[in-house]
Amino acid sequence: MLHPISKITAFALAAPLAGTMLLATPASAAPTTATAGAVTKADDPFSSFAIKVTAPKRARAGGKITYRIRATNKGPYVADSFWTGGALPKGSKPSAVYAPKGTECGVYQDGFWCFTPNALEVGEYETVDIVVKLSRKARGTATAVLGVDTVDLPTGAETLNREEFARMGIKHWYFVKKVKTRIAR
Repeated sequence: MLHPISKITAFALAAPLAGTMLLATPASAAPTTATAGAVTKADDPFSSFAIKVTAPKRARAGGKITYRIRATNKGPYVADSFWTGGALPKGSKPSAVYAPKGTECGVYQDGFWCFTPNALEVGEYETVDIVVKLSRKARGTATAVLGVDTVDLPTGAETLNREEFARMGIKHWYFVKKVKTRIAR
């Protein structure tokens, strides 16, 4: 005859196994865990960009460099929240910006960025020209990293600025190119 403790132990082990058999899903049911492809797809931006940046091959110390940034929306959705610009060469200052009407520019932690009020449909592009003045002490190569910073805005966040996006942890993506201009003396 079994001891009452051994009966309790046997029941304690058998009950969870029986419960899982009753609640088990058939083999044909879809898995409940997310696949790696789904995670990657969720991390894609609403709009990706093709970037083309033009700049002169050479410039003089104390002179100016004009960067032309052409950003083309590659989709899959309309691009309505993006900044054009980037990290300008060390020792340079922005002196002029040629952009669509209503564009607002500013210096941020990660560079000089301009927000245009336009929304770009898939396949449309926008061009922004940024003119920088080099310091008289500039030498070597002036390196800039320019392009687009795009954000997937949640509903109600349309009036927030770039600092608020960072504070709230809203994702953004950079589509940039490195451009080098040799400094002539």
